Amino acid sequence: MKFSITIDTDDEDTALRLLGALNDVGLMPAAQAAVEAVDVRILRDTRQVLVHDALVETTRLEFELLLHLCEHTDRVHRRRELLAAVWGVNDDYSGARTVDVHVRRIRQKLADASDVIQTVRGVGYLVASSSRVRVERSPNVVQLADRRAG
Repeated sequence: MKFSITIDTDDEDTALRLLGALNDVGLMPAAQAAVEAVDVRILRDTRQVLVHDALVETTRLEFELLLHLCEHTDRVHRRRELLAAVWGVNDDYSGARTVDVHVRRIRQKLADASDVIQTVRGVGYLVASSSRVRVERSPNVVQLADRRAG
């Protein structure tokens, strides 16, 4: 059974005590729950990419591109769409080959897990949802509700 708890407090100490109490009774926060083995883990909060639990260095744009593809699985992303989403370019004159170059570099860095990014010939790129890739929050980051809204 899965459930989620939102801790809505301005007091970080209270939030941490509540998380500790949940941990004490066997209800661990999702980030600390047992992690099944996956090929590629993307820690969005710390902007890290792990392949078989080994850290892979990526540039800012490589990280953003990989994150975008992995957060939007099971759909083909056209090069122009990726240019708009990752680079913020919305014109017909920018080189779509930039995307190809960045995908090639990401695949080189992913090594034996490079096939998680599939090429759809003549269209773009696809990351199929599977147990091989996971985007997650860093286990060291505690998210507190922002009370400034409203």
